[in-house]
Amino acid sequence: MNEMPFSRVGSVLSRVSVLTATIVLTSIGLLLSSGFQVFDPMVRHDDFAALLADPTGYYPKTLYEGRWINYLWHLRGVATPSWLSYLAYQFFWSVFAACLANLALGDKGLLWHRVAMALLVALVPSALLISLWFNTLMPGMAMVALYAWLSTQVDERIARGLLVVFVPLTLMAYTTYPLFLLVLCLARADTLRSFRDLVGVMILFIASFALGLVVIFTLNYVEHGVFGVPMAPWRNATPAHDLASAIENAKQIGMFLYQSGRVLGFGFTPLTMAHLVLLAAGIAVVGRRDPWRVVYLLSGIAAGLGLVFLQTVKSGISLPVRVISFAWALHAVLFVLMVLQLSENGGIRERLTRNLLIFLVMAYAAGTFQQSLIYAAWQKETRAMAAEIGEGSGSVFVTGTYKSLLNADRAGIQNPRGLRLRLTYLTGRIVITCEEQPAECVALPPDMLEDLPPGETQVHHLADKVVVRLSKQVVSAR
Repeated sequence: MNEMPFSRVGSVLSRVSVLTATIVLTSIGLLLSSGFQVFDPMVRHDDFAALLADPTGYYPKTLYEGRWINYLWHLRGVATPSWLSYLAYQFFWSVFAACLANLALGDKGLLWHRVAMALLVALVPSALLISLWFNTLMPGMAMVALYAWLSTQVDERIARGLLVVFVPLTLMAYTTYPLFLLVLCLARADTLRSFRDLVGVMILFIASFALGLVVIFTLNYVEHGVFGVPMAPWRNATPAHDLASAIENAKQIGMFLYQSGRVLGFGFTPLTMAHLVLLAAGIAVVGRRDPWRVVYLLSGIAAGLGLVFLQTVKSGISLPVRVISFAWALHAVLFVLMVLQLSENGGIRERLTRNLLIFLVMAYAAGTFQQSLIYAAWQKETRAMAAEIGEGSGSVFVTGTYKSLLNADRAGIQNPRGLRLRLTYLTGRIVITCEEQPAECVALPPDMLEDLPPGETQVHHLADKVVVRLSKQVVSAR
């Protein structure tokens, strides 16, 4: 009977233990950096539908955005606690980052190099921005994580073949999620890189993406009678119809790149410039020894940005900065590969690059923690408001405007439903805001509709209802 040699068993167990350790340490680092988000995560107003398992408000996104996987998640019928969904989402994101680090480094580097790369990927500011929709995006991120983990367990040929399944599925969760799968394919250390191989994986990815579009178009045709994904009216799209309009739309690309640079550097221009220098240095250092490695990584960045730019030129809508995380992931891979190459002979180059990698991870952990504090005040204020409202079955009426709350502006609350749904989640009551439904508030006692000084809040318990009085005057943190 043929048995696997002991050395091979040991090698497999070693890879598994290193991957597990990387996932665990990355998860811990990400959660520690997330600060108060762990205990009471910030939920954006249009993410409440997923939090409360309410499919009615999300249904239009199946037509206008093709988010069918997310819609199915809304149909689960059981409201999931926000903290649990947040932990799950961040765990899945950590799995992707950790698997990418292990695939990219292969047998190079130590455990701390893998964890450092994974944290650098996971702590990118654009990932922090999109994590505010964790309730909605959790199933999509779970599929990204599953593909990432499977890629570490199977050979490259099988991993690429799985794109045909996972690209369409992740596309129906978030448009740029398939790019994370491409990142995993292009960053693998065990790839026999060549022009033919690169073209092959790109063709396979494009075909899988096209298959995903066909699936979405078909579902939209069956359900909505529309074969395609029309642009939502609220986006105010300006579709290109000739060369002049395409050029006009293309002008938004520059603003997207500028805003991406600012966000990736936490608004600190020298940090953004430093990363451009590091990108150039990584291309030069790694490219001198393994040019095809650099070509693969840059091809992933170019392909992803090309998809983003094509959408901008076609529709006239600039995609949000939070979609840029895939490019950052490839930049992180290139940077750590450079660090390892420069560290081979020890000496001052090894110390400088090692310390630079550690510094950047710590800087992005601190930046992520600081950003999480922006939402802490809003969460604390609304928890106190909900505690004063208390339990019961009566409706809650909110007078005045949410814009009178300084922390609402700081937390980026964009409309009254942000406060309404937050209080609904915390109290379990029906909450009515007079801003949204003024007719519902006509019957309130006149003194309940009187104005208050900006920032002041009063909670009144009446016979069959609770009235939360806010000021009618707008305040701004800017």
